[in-house]
Amino acid sequence: MRTTARQRTTSGYLLTAATSTGLAVIVIGSFLPWSHSGTVSRNSYESAGLADHFAVVDNAFLAVTLRAWIAVPAVAALCVALLALRLRRTAGALTSAISALTGTTAGILTVQATDPAGLVGIAPAGPATSLAGSLIALTGALGILVATGRTRGTADGRAGKPS
Repeated sequence: MRTTARQRTTSGYLLTAATSTGLAVIVIGSFLPWSHSGTVSRNSYESAGLADHFAVVDNAFLAVTLRAWIAVPAVAALCVALLALRLRRTAGALTSAISALTGTTAGILTVQATDPAGLVGIAPAGPATSLAGSLIALTGALGILVATGRTRGTADGRAGKPS
């Protein structure tokens, strides 16, 4: 079944909207409480900074991830800007990467948040929100990658002008 240009445009707008919405939800979730100690709640950036400061993580990859966590809003904004500039493949690939990173982190912490009433622990609001945003953004980004993969190139499989 062939799709018309109108269907491709509509699906492109819907996938772009879903991806942008998911990225916004990731960023909103990152500012919600991710941890608490006593009466103090901390967002993901404060929590990552404390974990890095106290060297809670002994894995080099996780240590770099903690230090790079501060870039989540900037990368999300870059992805939305790339979508606005119609650089969908680049935005889809970058969104897939940031969604996988934030979704994995948020998913692990959502599962670990068992006792929100404890003195020190993980607050479920931030990780759960970011996990939902990651799933929405990843779904939209993969849809964009699939949709743009079908519409690019010429009939003989090569990009550019046919000879």
